[in-house]
Amino acid sequence: MMPGPPCQAFGEASAVFVGTVTGVVSKPLKSSAGGEGPGWATRTFKFAVAEAFSGVEGTTAEVSTGFGGGDCGYTFVKGTSYIVYASRSKDGTLGTGICSRTRPALGATEDLAFLRGLAGRPPGVTVSGRVARRDDDRAGEGDKAGLAGLRLTVEGEGVRREIVTDAAGRYSLSGLRPGNYKITLRAPDGLTDQQPEREVQVADRGCAVEDFFVFDNGRVSGRVTDAEGKSTARMTVALVNAVASDADRQKSGILTSADEEGRYKFEGLPAGRYLLGVRLSSYASPGDLDQAYPRTYYPGVERPEEAEVIELKAGEELKGRDLRLPPRRVETSIGVKVVWADGTPVPGAQVIYRDVTYGEPPINHGEQANERGEATLKGYAGSVYRIWASSNRPYQDAPSGRDEPMERPEPVTINANSAVETVTLVITKLR
Repeated sequence: MMPGPPCQAFGEASAVFVGTVTGVVSKPLKSSAGGEGPGWATRTFKFAVAEAFSGVEGTTAEVSTGFGGGDCGYTFVKGTSYIVYASRSKDGTLGTGICSRTRPALGATEDLAFLRGLAGRPPGVTVSGRVARRDDDRAGEGDKAGLAGLRLTVEGEGVRREIVTDAAGRYSLSGLRPGNYKITLRAPDGLTDQQPEREVQVADRGCAVEDFFVFDNGRVSGRVTDAEGKSTARMTVALVNAVASDADRQKSGILTSADEEGRYKFEGLPAGRYLLGVRLSSYASPGDLDQAYPRTYYPGVERPEEAEVIELKAGEELKGRDLRLPPRRVETSIGVKVVWADGTPVPGAQVIYRDVTYGEPPINHGEQANERGEATLKGYAGSVYRIWASSNRPYQDAPSGRDEPMERPEPVTINANSAVETVTLVITKLR
């Protein structure tokens, strides 16, 4: 994450100062409740404070941070002077990290000019930002086209103000009292933002900068019904690219869930040509409700070439795309028994399976066998399943008496029918 300008870093921080690192001490792991236990280990750096701008009193300060890497810790060097932007935790300790604007004081001309000029600035805070389109993936955030005439609301500390973006898509509101504010973008009907409402906290003489990046709000909605025209609750509905290959459709489909009355809605869609249906995407679990039905395309056909393509224009809303499903498939079971080469069971074996009816999905599902090496897989007649097994237990006939590597059996493909089927999988040792 890139930190904002100095006024924003100052406005968001609990403490800001220039200081030189004089020492460091490592702190033990702390739990989220504050006691000893699992959590993040920290280092606490000691500073000799040269200039204090907010949140620090006296000539020394202590600031905690992680060890670096995944915990976002900042690597301070003893004897080096830094501008530190720190936040204060509930227990009063100060902390910082690599996502803050903390940096070596040497060369931080912009920061020092702002901080040393605070006394001459009028009281109050500024809320500003920019609204732009997120259309050109090749452009950086600052290069995207700004949108003029969009309305925003800034509310907090007893005031509520509306503001409109200028020709460059920028907005700014100054002279506000320090405190907490909510900034809300009121995008027009054909555009949307993933987070149209933001909350900020700003200290006196600081600023808050919130940029919004909007995109086309294409919408498709309708209702899912069964073969008798009754609503089908909680079905997973997919929308896929009509011009992509079947394999690519399965990997890149957009999914949504219908409500209790079978109503579904997709939002935030770009313009394009889409196919709508159930079981069009491979990212599904065997327990999902849509697995009880064969693949079905809108308005209720089996093959993609028979489907009605949904043509969606930029920001358009299409309603009434009702999807009618064929009769529900019959539930069935597949019994699996996992044995060693001599026929004795493999207790606790892991049975893994995939629904490969419509291609090779990227997700495996598993069941653990009981002490007799048996497991039961739930499925639907008409579906095709690929099943295999593995065990982390030693091969029991190993002549050395030591753990020896296993060779899991080749997958077995089952065309499920309405009767209970049984398959035996044999695990052997490697030769």
